[in-house]
Amino acid sequence: MSALIDHMIAYYVAGPASELSVAPRFYPYGELQLIFEDKVSVAVRKFGPKVRKHSKEAGKSFIDRMIEAGAWSTSQGEYGGSMHQFQADRFREVIRAEQDANPIIQHAKADPEYWDKAFGDLVAAAT
Repeated sequence: MSALIDHMIAYYVAGPASELSVAPRFYPYGELQLIFEDKVSVAVRKFGPKVRKHSKEAGKSFIDRMIEAGAWSTSQGEYGGSMHQFQADRFREVIRAEQDANPIIQHAKADPEYWDKAFGDLVAAAT
C-alpha cells in the first residue's frame, strides 16, 4: 500500500470513522466498497482531486481491514457469495485502537498542520 493511501485511511480513521452509523442489515462486498469509496472521498475532498482520485483504493483497503478485524461480520449467502454486517461495538473498538496506535495519526495530533503538509508532499512526490 502506498503512503498516500495510508494517509487517506488514517485521516478517515482520525475523524469521520468514529461517527459512522450503519443500518443493521447485510451488505454485499461490492456495496461496501462503493460506500467507503464515497466516505473516504468526502473526508479527503479538501486536499484536492489528486488525493480524491485514490478514494476507491483507500475505501477498499479500509473495508478489508475492518472485515479482517471483525468490525463487519461475514456470512455466506444462501445462493453463494459473502454478505457483511456492521458490528458497531467491535468497529468502535477497532477505530479507537487504530487512533491510539497509528503513527500517522499521532503525528497529526502533535502538529495541527500535519495533514495539509503531508498530503501536499505526497501529491507532489507522486507527480
